[in-house]
Amino acid sequence: MFIKVVETISSVSGWLSGIGVYGMTIVVFVDVILRYFFSSSLFFSEELSIYFMVYVAFIGAAMTMKKGAHIKVDLLYNRLSEKARLWLDAITTILGTIICFIMTWQSAFWVRYTYKTNFISPGILETPMWIPMACVPIGLFLWSLQYVVESIKALNLLIQSD
Repeated sequence: MFIKVVETISSVSGWLSGIGVYGMTIVVFVDVILRYFFSSSLFFSEELSIYFMVYVAFIGAAMTMKKGAHIKVDLLYNRLSEKARLWLDAITTILGTIICFIMTWQSAFWVRYTYKTNFISPGILETPMWIPMACVPIGLFLWSLQYVVESIKALNLLIQSD
């Protein structure tokens, strides 16, 4: 049940990340059209695009993990025995889970700090920075949950191999 819920959440986060890509595309497209035809621009397009990039990267991380699409270096991995691969998968997913939860915790403190200090962007929009920064701990938390699922799967495969 837990695995199914987390994987559904990861899929939704992937869709939300895709919506962010469309949002960024629209902002950039409108800015280009305005520059080309009217010699004007959306004065906030660059700032908004940066926020969208952060959103897309962090909110989409869980879906990327679910699909197994994160960068892998498998030069040595492919030369290992099946049993060694299972052990390595179990160890690396558990370590990844721990690291992701630590990063989630630390980034939540970071967002809280920017909220308490009323830190705003130096750009035209003067955005309260805790708003775009909140994508970081949220995305990392979702990624951590997906890491837990991948750890469970890796441990189950390891146990079944005996």
